[in-house]
Amino acid sequence: MPWLQTILGHFDLVPIVMGDTSYESSRALGVALAKLLQNDSNTLVLASSDLSHYHPYAEAETIDHKTLHALSVYDYFSMSRNFQWRGQGEPGIWEACGGAPIVAAMIYAERRGANRAEVLRYANSGDITGDKSRVVGYSADVFVKAAHADAAATPFSLTEQEKADLLAVARKSVEYIVQHNEPYAPTAPASETLNREYGAFTTLTEFGQLRGCIGYTSPTKPLYLTVRDTATLAALRDPRFAPVAAAELPRLAYEISVLSPLRRIGDVNQIEVGRDGLIMKNGGFEGLLLPQVPVEQHWDRATFLAQTCRKAGMDADCWRDENTDIFQFTAVVFHDKSKE
Repeated sequence: MPWLQTILGHFDLVPIVMGDTSYESSRALGVALAKLLQNDSNTLVLASSDLSHYHPYAEAETIDHKTLHALSVYDYFSMSRNFQWRGQGEPGIWEACGGAPIVAAMIYAERRGANRAEVLRYANSGDITGDKSRVVGYSADVFVKAAHADAAATPFSLTEQEKADLLAVARKSVEYIVQHNEPYAPTAPASETLNREYGAFTTLTEFGQLRGCIGYTSPTKPLYLTVRDTATLAALRDPRFAPVAAAELPRLAYEISVLSPLRRIGDVNQIEVGRDGLIMKNGGFEGLLLPQVPVEQHWDRATFLAQTCRKAGMDADCWRDENTDIFQFTAVVFHDKSKE
């Protein structure tokens, strides 16, 4: 309030306090504000929140920069998921006491034309007090309409060695859990990329037929651990198949899809078959198809949309519903060439 009074002088304030931190609640508020203020150029929408609380300085910076990265690539869907409380008093994977208002503000700004977030400044209390033992994080950010929202973004890529390392983690994870009934504990790789958080899917095939596929859409863990987890789950927990047996291990082939950040699209004509994967989200319904699926099935864009709706458990034309969010992503896809 003192900052606003200093910068703006006299103004009228309408406070909104959010108690429900779900994505649905943030979306409802963001969309409602966009409709209410669509012709209003005099109203400023401001989301206020601390970031991480009471971690040592270096740990706080690590946690906070996960949030700032999601801001910079405008992936508010993953942000919302990772802000969610996990129960029993445990915080989400990322920390911001006002995480839901941040997501709501991003949705509002997007509906008003914003397509990019600029991180103006990040600091924590240790930078001011000098006490770096227990700090609180803060950031100032603005949402803008840029001519080319992704112009500054570097396309995600992996080296051949990084791909080989991830495929080895996937194979060892499946073999270890099947043979020893214990999760595999890979050594942290030297690669910085493999230690960063990304969403990923691991697909298992046997004689060219699908044998299991599980993934994390949001960047919740370092990539090598995401591959460890998704490979293990694909082998044991895909509800479409019985768990993998030891006799099958030599016959399995592995494919890994590492996902880009998620972006909502407002025009389905922006979807490019073969480049884009899709997520359909409407309330409690959600479904995902990877970019390679419509290519393998020889689908056109309309069929791709319909099949993603069906994957979400909704009618084939759910993508036409104004309450359905369509998120687009790309993927770096690679497989075990020894099984070709």
